[in-house]
Amino acid sequence: MAKENELPDSYEYILDKFGEEKLLSRYTWLYDLMENFLRIKNYEDNVIISSDILNHVVIDYFVDIDRLKLFQNIEKTHESKIYAYSAYWLLRHKPMQVVVTDQGEKYAFVNEEFVSDLIRSYLFSDPDNIPVLNNKKDVVDNFVGTLLYYFKYREYSAKNIEIMLLAFEAGRGYQYSVDHQ
Repeated sequence: MAKENELPDSYEYILDKFGEEKLLSRYTWLYDLMENFLRIKNYEDNVIISSDILNHVVIDYFVDIDRLKLFQNIEKTHESKIYAYSAYWLLRHKPMQVVVTDQGEKYAFVNEEFVSDLIRSYLFSDPDNIPVLNNKKDVVDNFVGTLLYYFKYREYSAKNIEIMLLAFEAGRGYQYSVDHQ
């Protein structure tokens, strides 16, 4: 293990710090979500999930969270951070890999599609049974479509994904306050 202000020689400390069960749980959660996504989209014959790359996603996620907890004196990681940093590393490492040579363009942005769906499921999960009013559907659809475009073609970081999630939640809180005054 490295001294306090030095980088460690390996990331073995992550396993010691968070425990094998926690890392395995995060890996399984992401793998299962990706597997379901591929099945629902009917991509499973053309796209695989690389276990090795997903391992890197999980380790890099926990390295970032460990650093954030240290620098920001955080005890419990907020859900927005979990989704933002997971999304970032999924986008960065691209664990879903295209295995076909024809129609490859159709699957070129499969990781971005998945992360957009992941973020969308997080944002619309509380509550998850509220239908969007018809006169606001275009606004919501534009947000979701722009999110995918953003992940495909714009520069992003875990920090700006996190602020976007927090801004969305703040907007929801503000609207709730307006509606219930």
